[in-house]
Amino acid sequence: MPDIKVLLVEDDLTDQMSFKRFVKHEHLPYAFDIAGSVAEAIEALQQNEYDVILADHALGDGTAFDLFAFIPDTTSVIFVTGSGAEDIAVRALKMGASDYLSKDLNGQYLKLIPITINHVLKAKSAERELDEHRHRLENLVAERTTELRQEIGERQQAEEQLRREKERALITLKSIGDAVITTSKNGIIEFLNPVAEKLTGWRVAEARGRVIDEVFNIYNDITRKPLPNPVFRVLATHETEFISHDTLLINRYGIEYSIQDSAAPIHDRERQIQGVVLVFSDVTASRRLSKELAYQAAHDPLTGLVNRREFEVRLNRILKARNHDEGDFAFCYLDLDQFKIINDTCGHTAGDELLKQVTTLLQHEVRVRDTLARLGGDEFGILMEHCTIEQGERLANSLREIIANYRFSWERQSFRIGVSIGLIAIDNEFHSLNDLLMIADACCYAAKDAGRNRVYVYQKNAEEILQRSGQMHWIAKLNEALDKDHFRIYKHHIKSIHEQEGEHYEILVRIEENNNTLIPPGAFIPAAERYGLMPKIDQYIIAKTFAWFADNPQQLDQLSLCTINLSGHTLGSEGILATITRQLDYYALPAHKFCFEITETAAISNLNMATTFITTLKESGCRFALDDFGSGLSSFAYLKNLPVDYLKIDGIFVQDICNDEIDLAMVKSINEIGHLMGKKTIAEFVESERVYDKIVELGVDYAQGYWISQPVPLETPYSAPPVIDAPYTLE
Repeated sequence: MPDIKVLLVEDDLTDQMSFKRFVKHEHLPYAFDIAGSVAEAIEALQQNEYDVILADHALGDGTAFDLFAFIPDTTSVIFVTGSGAEDIAVRALKMGASDYLSKDLNGQYLKLIPITINHVLKAKSAERELDEHRHRLENLVAERTTELRQEIGERQQAEEQLRREKERALITLKSIGDAVITTSKNGIIEFLNPVAEKLTGWRVAEARGRVIDEVFNIYNDITRKPLPNPVFRVLATHETEFISHDTLLINRYGIEYSIQDSAAPIHDRERQIQGVVLVFSDVTASRRLSKELAYQAAHDPLTGLVNRREFEVRLNRILKARNHDEGDFAFCYLDLDQFKIINDTCGHTAGDELLKQVTTLLQHEVRVRDTLARLGGDEFGILMEHCTIEQGERLANSLREIIANYRFSWERQSFRIGVSIGLIAIDNEFHSLNDLLMIADACCYAAKDAGRNRVYVYQKNAEEILQRSGQMHWIAKLNEALDKDHFRIYKHHIKSIHEQEGEHYEILVRIEENNNTLIPPGAFIPAAERYGLMPKIDQYIIAKTFAWFADNPQQLDQLSLCTINLSGHTLGSEGILATITRQLDYYALPAHKFCFEITETAAISNLNMATTFITTLKESGCRFALDDFGSGLSSFAYLKNLPVDYLKIDGIFVQDICNDEIDLAMVKSINEIGHLMGKKTIAEFVESERVYDKIVELGVDYAQGYWISQPVPLETPYSAPPVIDAPYTLE
């Protein structure tokens, strides 16, 4: 069987890699191309033919709706939207899309891709009026009163023609894929085709002469109540009747079929009703699939609980209900403590099993009318209907105790976990879903910061919680900055103590607002790290920096080394290695001119991952710097296992080196041991000439700080800046 030709239209590099891994892992017979924009997709469509297009809605240069004019009728389109984007999906279906998928945080939507999208055309219904020919023959006999032989011959000829046409009509009715039943004008069955025989359980010989109600019994699929027979409705109204989409046929043997279609009157030449033709088809499989898809869209595949999308729908409904004083409602936001330890120690299989077992514990405790949902990762939510905050707090503490007393066993190991819970009364203070979720999340983190395994009950206008939730507003601002290219790339020069060979600087980033003011990284990096946006930001900075050097070859020639920071979150993100190496190859950049800087804390928190990451990129020629060295525990012990090229001595030791003997000893020790290990050293926070002279005396290789230079836009030509004795601020 030939491979299915697929075009993936996706501008997110992480989602592209997820798709590739999924196809490879599942051994799917797909021959696929990837387009990262509307323009690339149009070009691919003009050059190739595809069976299926998987189109992400939001693209960098437009939306997937821009592609419909270029997609041939022979190609099916599956629309991919973000969570909660049903209006976009409906619009896509109306424009000709075959189906749609909703992304989720865990990438579970990938499992729905292999669903068959080809639709089978059903044969057109045939309708024949069998008695017209007999009337035609009678008219011929009345008109022709000539010779008896001619009259008999014509009659025989007409009857033979009628026989052939009737036979052809019966063959057609037996051959079509829909079920057909014809009745007299009294509702008496005259004919069933083979499909109708199969669905009703009645043979045509048994059914002929019976009232339609004896053979064709239908019910409402939801209420299970009997429905009026469409044949009698047609006989009463003389109009075509369409069967409801929720119609269930229960046949002679109790077998149930979901059906749809219509019943229409049969008229003679004088437009007098002579009977009814009932045409229906079995849609059991497609209706079951629709129900399964609807269930999957609203439930978490691992735990079977309501998912975040459906939970937010219900929360919204409660927020509206609060405006009508329809009782008390409370919302619990639960985050498991120590889950990451089990996931990292025992693997994701163990983590999944733990989530299933915790789900069972929670289900046994929550009330029947409450909604328990998995909101993502190890986070759960409980919507408590008709529940006061006091009742909610008792339930939350009960859940906390049950989980605290629970022991998770895996491969002869036993683990204890806990849960931090944020509890909110849903009252008139909250006017939007986002406000409610932000406060709930902030309460949950307040419980964690207070020592974990506890319940934090929100008090109106609590300053601590409002401050925490305010940090979440950065999510929208950061996403907007990524989407609208509001980030600005800066460089901060690094001076060699010896002879300077070309430009050597560190890449920094700011956000430019509409009023041309710049937001420093210290304002948004904490929020970006907490809410998982640093991998996107780091990939953006890498792509922008690489593209700039590719467009400015003279600047690349003058470059000695360009250092780019990577956060700990980025270090552990999927696909980052492939992204960096692929872009180096794409832009044909010399890898030895680029250095990636990671903090000591990020490196030692997962030494194996950091070592693999560094080793892989060093094989391509890249270099590495270890930032804030000396601030972590056992720094020198870990240093032996990290193949970095540069040590950036933590500025907290450098800035007071002239006044503090301990700081001086630390810098001297780090510098000497770094040199023994063959590594270059860089002193941060060089903010005065005295500090600079001292690190020169110690033999440190490089200096960086506001006394050396201030950060400037990347495109600014290098010139030696004036010496500035200014306090160091967060870059």
